[in-house]
Amino acid sequence: MVRLIILRLLESFFRRPFLSLAPFVVALALGAGYILLSPPEYLSSGKIYVEKDSLLASLTSSNSDASWWVTPAQATANELGELLATNAFVRSAIQQTKLEPLMAGGPEVVWETFTFFRREVSISPLGDKLVEIRATTDDPELSYQLVVATMDTYLKWKMNTDFQESVAAQKFFEDLIAPYQAEVDQARQALIDFLSANPEPVRGERPPGEQFQLDQLRSALARAEERLSAARENEESARLALVKNESLIRQTYQIIDQPEIPQKAEFSLTGFVKNMIIFVAIGLFLSASLIGGGALLDRSLRFPVDVRHGLNLPLLALVPLSNEPVPPAATAPAPVEVERPSLQPQA
Repeated sequence: MVRLIILRLLESFFRRPFLSLAPFVVALALGAGYILLSPPEYLSSGKIYVEKDSLLASLTSSNSDASWWVTPAQATANELGELLATNAFVRSAIQQTKLEPLMAGGPEVVWETFTFFRREVSISPLGDKLVEIRATTDDPELSYQLVVATMDTYLKWKMNTDFQESVAAQKFFEDLIAPYQAEVDQARQALIDFLSANPEPVRGERPPGEQFQLDQLRSALARAEERLSAARENEESARLALVKNESLIRQTYQIIDQPEIPQKAEFSLTGFVKNMIIFVAIGLFLSASLIGGGALLDRSLRFPVDVRHGLNLPLLALVPLSNEPVPPAATAPAPVEVERPSLQPQA
């Protein structure tokens, strides 16, 4: 059966070889045309160096969020990838590019712009502490803007995250300082009033009741002053966090390679080979389908094996195919007359 299939396929191909190869040739031509006529792509990239333990972080006891089993570059790349999936982050980045006018369009235009931004920007870690941000478009200036916007938006996001926390903490402790100060003033005034009303005796000690009340007032003043001191220290720490936040971010995330506007189009050998493989595969599939379809639809008996498998009959004879010319028929020799002896008696 396998031999019959192979013979059928070969016969279908060699019966119309040019027609069978036509889809393959057309696919190659379309692939070459697609590659040659495709708009040029311009690549822009920038690199961020991530320092897990900066000097300022060690002095202020601020540790990185990266786990010990994940490199700083990998943690940063994962965080950037997660942020690119959010519309708020992408929207902030688009404000710094020439895509901003598209945000005035309808919901479909906005969604397509978000999708375009996410598709063209790629994040990849390079080693343990280096992160590369790449953008490839048909506009060199836009490629540059996408990389710059992504890097700047990420650094601002890191600073704003800690900044908002520090501002909230500072505001919280500022609100506590005023009532704590009032409690201290009230406790101090109560102690002063008690001492004015009950001065220290000239001889002997205070009565036990007065001494107990005096101890209570002094303890209340000490507690109020302790709460006020703790609130002031926490408020000062929050204010210090505001000051150190930007310096800490700048030390932790340093832009090593600034993105530049590409001057020439990027040629990707990998993309070229991938596109050609796709078109070659399509051409082979169409040619194989044409050959297989011709062999499947052809019901004629072309080989001896067709008789046995198709008709289930034994093959008795096969007319041979010969390309030799048939020799001309030989001319018959002229008849020779033979004299027969006469049977009559001679006189």
